[in-house]
Amino acid sequence: MIAPAIVISAYSRPDALGRLLSSLENSRYPPDANVKLIISIDKGEAVAVDNVAKDFQWNHGEVEIILHDRHLGLFDQFLFCGDLSARHGQVLLLEDDLIVSPFFYTYATAALSAFAEVGKIAGISLYAIWFNGYTHHPFQPIADGGDNFFLQIPISHGMAISAAQWTRWREWLRANSPEVSVDDPIHEMFAKFEADEWFPSMTHYLAATDQYFVYPRRSLSTNMGETGTHFSSSTNYFQVPLQMAERTYAFRSFDDALAVYDSFYEILPSRLDRLTDKFRDYEYQVDLNGTKSGSKLTAPYVLSTRPSRKNIFSFGKSMRPLEANSIHDIEGEGITFSRREDLRWGWFAELSMKESNYAYFTRGLRPSFFTLLAYRLLNKARHLLRRS
Repeated sequence: MIAPAIVISAYSRPDALGRLLSSLENSRYPPDANVKLIISIDKGEAVAVDNVAKDFQWNHGEVEIILHDRHLGLFDQFLFCGDLSARHGQVLLLEDDLIVSPFFYTYATAALSAFAEVGKIAGISLYAIWFNGYTHHPFQPIADGGDNFFLQIPISHGMAISAAQWTRWREWLRANSPEVSVDDPIHEMFAKFEADEWFPSMTHYLAATDQYFVYPRRSLSTNMGETGTHFSSSTNYFQVPLQMAERTYAFRSFDDALAVYDSFYEILPSRLDRLTDKFRDYEYQVDLNGTKSGSKLTAPYVLSTRPSRKNIFSFGKSMRPLEANSIHDIEGEGITFSRREDLRWGWFAELSMKESNYAYFTRGLRPSFFTLLAYRLLNKARHLLRRS
């Protein structure tokens, strides 16, 4: 059996590294496995990070500490850590501000066994993503009976990847620019990220090559949102519940799964067509979150929450997730199926769509004006107290 190596990317956060190492030591591993632990420490000012790594006692295999003599930055550190897959066959990549489930290694080895040789799969996430990164509304993949779903976006909160999967990414990267432009087949937001972020480029890679990441429905990692290179203050936004009990995983294969989503968090039309025959006679795209710009909509027809001048079909917005309303033919307004040229654009249409989607995702429970005012005054008072 291949025992995937655990590779930690660390930089200037000794307390965070110590916390992650503690959660790793308390996790479960196969009794006969020699699990290699590699700690890659980018050059920084915090000598304490080196000491935390050197003082750690790892009882499950060999430890290798790599002290870089120059500052790599996020992108080059990510590439360095992933390149270690060539030596070890499979690696689990962890950033230092994570905590892992006691069963993260069990999940990772099971998922790698199921998906490492599947051509459509570029990697395996350990993190159960709960939000849409463009709208910050909840992301709810359709329930298809599996312990996993597929999404055309990578995420930095822990991943498992094989040498073959990593090699495909590196070969594409050598032939293509790592910089992302607004003309690439992904959300324009990615063109605004800082140059040392790796996931905009990897998202472009996934969309350009029609590959996906496997995601768990119960998270095997959570992000503590430590202050770091791109966060001036800590945040608990990325916190998710960790799987805390052992289970046997029932994975849906890529071909059989219904929960397959593109880089805009939209279900693939081919999977939606398995659940309803309403759109099978049309060439269409799905834009239920309303985040695809006009240049990204190329099919003649669109299923969207964007207003339309003339609907072929319309649906209400009561069931969850959004696509369930078309599957069950829910009467009402809010979801349109129309020709692309009939979609309404402009500030009023955009605001109407966003207001309607906000009401849907908050289930209509909005704070009153006076409650919001009180919250803002309270936050202002806290800010003044901290400064005094």
